Amino acid sequence: MKPSPELNPSRRQLLLAIAGGAALSACGGGDSGEALSEQPNSHPLGIGAGGTGIVRSSFLSAAINAVGPINVGGVQLATGGALLTDGDGQSLRENEIEPGMTARVRAGQIITVAGRNLALAKSLEVDTQLRGEATWLDAQTAIILGQRVKLPPSVPGLSGIGAGGTGRNLRVWGQLDLARSQVVASRVALARPGDTDMLRGLLSGIDRAAGTVQVGSLQAYAADAAMLPAGLELGAVVRLVVGAARADGSLALLVLREDAVRPPEGSRVELEGRVTQFSSAQRFALDGVAVDASQAVFEGLANLAVGAEASVSGKMSGGLLVAREVHAQAAEPLEFSGRIDALDVLRQTINVGGMLLHWSSTTRFVSSSAKDLRVGRQLAGLARWVPGQAALEASRLSVEK
Repeated sequence: MKPSPELNPSRRQLLLAIAGGAALSACGGGDSGEALSEQPNSHPLGIGAGGTGIVRSSFLSAAINAVGPINVGGVQLATGGALLTDGDGQSLRENEIEPGMTARVRAGQIITVAGRNLALAKSLEVDTQLRGEATWLDAQTAIILGQRVKLPPSVPGLSGIGAGGTGRNLRVWGQLDLARSQVVASRVALARPGDTDMLRGLLSGIDRAAGTVQVGSLQAYAADAAMLPAGLELGAVVRLVVGAARADGSLALLVLREDAVRPPEGSRVELEGRVTQFSSAQRFALDGVAVDASQAVFEGLANLAVGAEASVSGKMSGGLLVAREVHAQAAEPLEFSGRIDALDVLRQTINVGGMLLHWSSTTRFVSSSAKDLRVGRQLAGLARWVPGQAALEASRLSVEK
């Protein structure tokens, strides 16, 4: 009989909580119970690569894959004793957490038992990307707080939605797709009584003297300049809670905070999101987290660009996510069609269904020209987000004359 491996309390607790107290001792003759390993070379979110060393804490930011037990980004979590909260800091019960919701998890060491990645959760925060009244463009596209939202093909528990449905206050979980200037929803549910409107996105404008901030096409006004945190810069990931509309069309700002993902220093990180800044394949930001990928193994390197969907596995060091593995999927340009609601010839901008577009000398007009642009006419084309620009840049436009 071989001696049982010595387990620290957290590992022993984890195995009792998730693996049902499976035997860890191995008997002679090569027969053993469930294999236990630290698994530094396995990436729960996707690809695998080499690596050494054991990290005693971990941080996960991804959609919830399953519940009962909760699984985030391919890591099964023991949540007994963990602090469960929403984005407003309110306590959650585990039965309120559903697949498709997006979560940030602080956990202990990730270990592997019989091929399963397991960890003890210390805290789990579930937050929406948007809350507010939806205006429907079609059965899968809505405008909420001025943001275009792409819904899943089916939305469980909701009926009567779409272009023919009435406006409803919704909660939306998902990712911000900058290349298409839209939120890609992973889960949608009706808002609860007492829910306030909120939005998480990139800060595109701030005027401290006037007390205004802008995220996409949404503008909010702060009655007190002290509500605007010091040090906020354009391009920062922020979370706004807003109230009623003012006479000028802006919304009353109730709460504003910087809301970039902040993995703890020295922790192992498994991060899913969209590329929010891009300098090179070696230096970019994922959901506001600065990434150093100079030593990483890539899958889909050619796809890496602003707006690309990506997952990164690595370790936090010096405020950077030092990547071991990067997996990227291409961000396709947005194909759109709709009625021209507003037109600014001087600024060369067009508003179509709540989406702001810009055309230039490089825009290709198909069987039409810029002179054909008129409010009320139908417009179709392709557009892409450009860093530092509030409007989508149109690469192709076709005006119905």
